[in-house]
Amino acid sequence: MKTITDQETIKPSSPTPPHLNRYNLSFIECKMPNIHLPVIFFYENNTKNHDVINNLKKSLSNCLTKYYPFAGRLPSPSPASYVECNDEGVEFLEASIDLPLQEFVLKRDPDDTVVNKLAPDLGIESNRLLEVQVNHFSCGGFAVGVSLSHKVADGSSVANFVNYWATVTRGGSPIDPTFISYPVRDLDNNNNQGGRSHDDRMKSQSKDKYSTKRFVFSNSKLNDLKNKINNMNVTPLNPSRVESLASLLFKCAVNAATTKTGSFKPSKLSLTINMREKVISTASLNNVVGNVVNLAVAKMATDDIQLNEVITSLRKDRMEMQGGIIKDVDENGEMFIKRKMGLVLDQSHRTYTCTSLCNSPIYKVDFGWGKPVRVIRPTDKWDTASYLIFMDTASGDGIEATVKLIEEEMNIFQNDKEFLAFVQD
Repeated sequence: MKTITDQETIKPSSPTPPHLNRYNLSFIECKMPNIHLPVIFFYENNTKNHDVINNLKKSLSNCLTKYYPFAGRLPSPSPASYVECNDEGVEFLEASIDLPLQEFVLKRDPDDTVVNKLAPDLGIESNRLLEVQVNHFSCGGFAVGVSLSHKVADGSSVANFVNYWATVTRGGSPIDPTFISYPVRDLDNNNNQGGRSHDDRMKSQSKDKYSTKRFVFSNSKLNDLKNKINNMNVTPLNPSRVESLASLLFKCAVNAATTKTGSFKPSKLSLTINMREKVISTASLNNVVGNVVNLAVAKMATDDIQLNEVITSLRKDRMEMQGGIIKDVDENGEMFIKRKMGLVLDQSHRTYTCTSLCNSPIYKVDFGWGKPVRVIRPTDKWDTASYLIFMDTASGDGIEATVKLIEEEMNIFQNDKEFLAFVQD
């Protein structure tokens, strides 16, 4: 199905200055597993430019002078506390895919084993930070798969980088990224506890088999859901689309787990929060590269889960976190690691993690061929855990939710009547 037709290393168009040859990682990133999170952008064949690939390579080379750590390498042995900005470059792959584009666009839930072949497969031991794969489909359409290490980027950073690259490709002038200067780290003193690295301990451990499904929720259905939640309170909560959907899917996932096991287990919903506005004082907040996130957590102690109570709990935790004194990215990172480790190690609760890219520029990535007809984030590189991943639909008229649950629980979850009342057929 997939044939690699070309492979080339793309280096920055100009060398990185000597004073930038070492990029120290933030507190979060030193502890973060070296997971490469792929994103795949699908495009119809509406370009008359026969030099598409060369343009992509040239613009990527230009981008790497600004995103210079991405062309570097993590030093060995792992874990690393910095990136060697040595301009060794980014692997650029071309692949021929013996399937039409519509296989991935028309199907709500394309086969993950096939989708996973559309992005570079970098293992956790790789010292590379970024790889790119351009896929040519049998119909003439194509897809750009980007795999970027979580060591240097969160979801916001990935979206901004790909948009930067696309803007340069079509001849625009994007706002340059900002890399924060962090202090030198001594990992020997603070990275290992009890013989296990944070890299290992931050991964959820499970022998269960997981299933991933994608579901679409139209804005009209989400408005119905918001109205339902507002009617639960004397004072309307006016929840966001993300809050509304996260609370619903969390409730239905917990119900599925309870049905499978025959007993309720206290459960937590963890929502990833962009903390840039809280901890960074710069005019170009959104262009700061790195992992500038934290977790708002809702705890449900009884099986009578009410959507408004989930949202209220999330908001209370978020307000307490964002209302406190957080001096900088590193202090935020310490709080994140403490919260993340608490979730991973807490055996008394089931935990469901929600990440949202809604309202991000993920569907504005235009290399000069128009905007993507679909964007997919594969989940095979995520640790073994229950996940909810939200993105806007291509039309902007709803949310596509990627749901990852234990296989037996997924079979129950997708037949839940409350869930079915809001999901799009």
